[in-house]
Amino acid sequence: MAAPLVTIVVPIYNVEKYLDRCLKSIVTQTYTNLEIILIDDGSSDACPIICDQWVKKDNRITAIHKENAGLGMARNTGIEKATGKYIFFFDSDDYVDKTIVEKCVANAEIYQSEAVIYGRCDVYDDGKIEKKRMRITERVFSSNAVKSDILPAMFTYDMGFGVSAWGKMFSLETIVNNGIRFLSEREIISEDAYFALEFFSRASVVTIIDENLYYYYKRSTSLSRVFRDDRQHKNNIFLIKALDFVRESNLPYELEAHIKARYHMFSISAMKQIMESKLSRIEKKQELRKILTDETLCSTLDFKSLLLHKGSLKLFYLLLKLRCRSICKILLYLKNKQKGV
Repeated sequence: MAAPLVTIVVPIYNVEKYLDRCLKSIVTQTYTNLEIILIDDGSSDACPIICDQWVKKDNRITAIHKENAGLGMARNTGIEKATGKYIFFFDSDDYVDKTIVEKCVANAEIYQSEAVIYGRCDVYDDGKIEKKRMRITERVFSSNAVKSDILPAMFTYDMGFGVSAWGKMFSLETIVNNGIRFLSEREIISEDAYFALEFFSRASVVTIIDENLYYYYKRSTSLSRVFRDDRQHKNNIFLIKALDFVRESNLPYELEAHIKARYHMFSISAMKQIMESKLSRIEKKQELRKILTDETLCSTLDFKSLLLHKGSLKLFYLLLKLRCRSICKILLYLKNKQKGV
């Protein structure tokens, strides 16, 4: 049986320092029947040139240069151009194990799975590589187990993996037949989370490979660390859209608590960004108050959701539920001081 064609989509935006490393890890895969689509999303550095150089080196590579529209829209461009049986979405500042495609395809072909999930390693600026442990007892999930086990675990990391698109291989047929696309991160926080919700609510078989095959680079200058005053608004849009989808799709009710818990993680990240920003002390206080008194956030603080948290995060939101906002602020300031910011 011929090896099926696999599409790898790589959205690219101003990552000239890391792009060659990423692409080398892709073109040297032990699995060779690849269609590699580079989406240059309006880069202003040397990325467009690097993309074109790689096109000349490897006839499996296609480069698309477009105006900047964000990660979600870049991935959608890749979906529209893809012709493979399976599709990956690799981030351009990360890199992958040389066997990732071979192992995922073999796994999917054996179990006829619509998605294969794999583990990751975190890579830091100082060169440190940290393996992230998977916490699984099963490796094949079918029918209702995808909705009742995989989806909730994905939103709260219960099995050691999250919602990120780069951590999975997907069936392109499932994506196309269901009209699934990424939303824009300019509209909603974590376009990956909503994509995962749509995809895995429709998948019949999902499998897991308990190996660390993806190397996720935790850049200290990542955009996710930059303060944006519309961050919590986007968090709220995610929550509302996700809960509406769960109810309209008749997904397990328990999933709502896990989505709320994920939303709490997004909200605490927004607060941390305020603390780490260059805003004045008064401005930080004002921005924190906006979030701590946000009606949407406060409406999610039910005990079922809070019980999904651990340690300091559970304590923080319990205090917020009890309207101990001053103590919440103190905890944020103390945490920030520990980091030396």
